[in-house]
Amino acid sequence: MLTLFIYVYRAMQRLKLFILSLFFLSFVLNACSSTLYRNKDKTAVLTQKAIFEYLKQPSFFRDSLIGKGLSMIDPLLSRRERLSTNGVLYFGEPMHSDLLKYPLSSQTYKLIIPDSLAGKYRYTGTDTDFEHDYSIVYQFSPLIPTLEPYIYLIEFHIWANMCDDEECVRALNREYLKFRIEESEVTFLEAVGLYNLTDFIGFGSFSKKKMEKALPGEKIVQFGH
Repeated sequence: MLTLFIYVYRAMQRLKLFILSLFFLSFVLNACSSTLYRNKDKTAVLTQKAIFEYLKQPSFFRDSLIGKGLSMIDPLLSRRERLSTNGVLYFGEPMHSDLLKYPLSSQTYKLIIPDSLAGKYRYTGTDTDFEHDYSIVYQFSPLIPTLEPYIYLIEFHIWANMCDDEECVRALNREYLKFRIEESEVTFLEAVGLYNLTDFIGFGSFSKKKMEKALPGEKIVQFGH
């Protein structure tokens, strides 16, 4: 009888220990998951803040660009290993920089245009023929940590027109945007060009008058004359 009591007692102790272990494991997993979720949220918020901080800065390059209608922003914040839209491959190799801390995250986020800027920007839709669009189109990645503390880069693609009095040229450009982020304060520093990589594609010219007369959604039919 005593032997049976000892056996049952030990079995109960093992069961208690097992239940406590499960409880502890569940607590740790929940804590890690919550921390990860908060970190993801923080990256998304800071990325959004950085993008609109950049867009409000005066820029000789951006200020010289002309588009039809509201500028468009791709809501998918993602690193692009290759840039392919509308069935056409534009850049076949990923962007890279000696400033970055590798390996890079593949996390994606969704950008939200604030109501206060709804009259200036709109989202890209299902039509991804940006090459023949009259609008200026922006594409961004999330913030990417660098080897330098508090310094981050964002991959940046822009489809845009440069015009004189009569003619415009449509082109695609890519580069990095450099930011300093400390205590949730975001400061845009500079644009960083790519080294030894294709970073610019010119599609050709078109009539500025045609763009001004174009209806919403109308495309550039051909480049050159």
